[in-house]
Amino acid sequence: MKPPPARSNPATLWRPVAIGALIALVLVVAWTVGANRRPPPPPPAPPAPVEVARLPRDLAPYAALGSYLAENNRISDLGWTPAQFDAFAAGVRASYEGRGLPLDDGAKRLRDDISRRVQEMIARENPDPMEDYFRTLREKEGVKRTASGLHYRLTEPGTGPTPGPGDTVTMSFSATLPDGTRLPALSRARVRMAVKDLLPGLSEGVQLLRVGGKGLVYVPPSLAYREADWPEGVPRNTPLVFFLELHEIIPPTQ
Repeated sequence: MKPPPARSNPATLWRPVAIGALIALVLVVAWTVGANRRPPPPPPAPPAPVEVARLPRDLAPYAALGSYLAENNRISDLGWTPAQFDAFAAGVRASYEGRGLPLDDGAKRLRDDISRRVQEMIARENPDPMEDYFRTLREKEGVKRTASGLHYRLTEPGTGPTPGPGDTVTMSFSATLPDGTRLPALSRARVRMAVKDLLPGLSEGVQLLRVGGKGLVYVPPSLAYREADWPEGVPRNTPLVFFLELHEIIPPTQ
């Protein structure tokens, strides 16, 4: 009688399979770790600069327009490094490709700084003659400036009270242009005037004097006749220089 066949042990049958799976798992993990340790691929190289002279005729106007915009925004005068300009150009391209960048706080600060610097460049290249005139007065003549823009220099302080805007005064004044040309039409001797009826610059200037005092006031156009008709022989929109003398403050009538 033959003995019964030996039964197969399941553990013995699956052991080679399990070992194979474990080896495969180890290989996958090893490959994954190695892949993660690899350096990331380098960023794409920026496009090579376009040689403007070699552009087709139909593209040349686009290059000229880009040059015009850069010059009007003073890009070449801002002192950017090549890396800063490349970043700027990358932002332009990103916007062109529909993936524009948000204007965050750093970008806003840069925008405001560029605007300020460009305005300063323009001001240096196109100086305002009137502002230069008043600046020279302050720096070389010891002239002071009030909040309104009136400039003045007291030559004799006087000893009496100062008038207010509601007072009437007796005063003398003579006017000249900045170059010294006399203006008889704007000169008066010992005239009685209500302070409020004077030109804004004269009204402010006489209130800086004490009775018996004298001084020079340099009146900008904004404190003179402004947009009204200027007297004949007086150039429009020019500073006026007045020599003032305050004789008396008229007491109010009872």
